Amino acid sequence: MPRITQPHDDAWSPDVEAAVATFGNRARNEILRFLTTFGPATRGDIVDSVSAGEPSVAKHLVALEQVGAIVVDVPAGRRHGRSPRYSANPARIKELLDAHLRYVLEE
Repeated sequence: MPRITQPHDDAWSPDVEAAVATFGNRARNEILRFLTTFGPATRGDIVDSVSAGEPSVAKHLVALEQVGAIVVDVPAGRRHGRSPRYSANPARIKELLDAHLRYVLEE
């Protein structure tokens, strides 16, 4: 079985790592596309609209929030019993894509 390695390259920045993790995953791309198209939505709205189940969507939303690709209207730690609304963060999405392109194209 092939070994998974991390590039030993100064150009492999945290933003490149985040871009690969974000845009290399179909469910995360579907979530971002949905949020970009339809605006703020609850987790239930997202689950109803993408091809991933609730546990998977919940996991992906956490990852997308951590890299800044989405923003949430209720701060973490205050969400229990509430229905936070998730929104795409187009500026951050573009930053991540640009970082990935610079890495791939060696710019």
